[in-house]
Amino acid sequence: MVDIFFMAIVVIAIGLFGGLIYLIYLPFKNRLKKSGKLTDKISKRINWTFILLPCLIGVVLYCFKDYRTPSKDRLESTINMKVPSDFKVVKDYYYDAAPMPHYQILYDIKFSNQSSVELIHKINNSAFLNSKVKPTVELYDSSYILVNGINAVWCRSTTGYRFRRVDEKNLIYYNTNFDTLTNILSYEESSD
Repeated sequence: MVDIFFMAIVVIAIGLFGGLIYLIYLPFKNRLKKSGKLTDKISKRINWTFILLPCLIGVVLYCFKDYRTPSKDRLESTINMKVPSDFKVVKDYYYDAAPMPHYQILYDIKFSNQSSVELIHKINNSAFLNSKVKPTVELYDSSYILVNGINAVWCRSTTGYRFRRVDEKNLIYYNTNFDTLTNILSYEESSD
């Protein structure tokens, strides 16, 4: 839906810009036709150029549009909670190993002290919280909690909290670490 809206705006904007340029060109075109320097054949070619050039510009702009979902939205979707709004992005890195379907997203955000407390409260109330997992223990399948078809786990770590989720069907791995000492949440998403 957003793509259709974006494309409509691009088409309208380019159409208006092309129409404005064409209106500026019309007096010159009429003057050149009267003087005989512009034939009907060349005039038709110029008219087609005014039609095709904005279309080509629209296609190029559309093709270079970033289709990747923002990292914040991916994070919130993965951990199944909204993060507090008071944060600063420390790192937002995306690596795509095209043409292969492998990619990696690294997203680090730093929270204020108040937002950190709010996030800890949300983690402690998460349906994925497994308080039985010790901070130093490696996570196994038995550590994960299944909620609405999502198999994931929040648990304590030596520096705060950690979250793990694996999409085995698409081979996508999600790792989130929240360091309560530095108030930095590190999110990693990678495909295999």
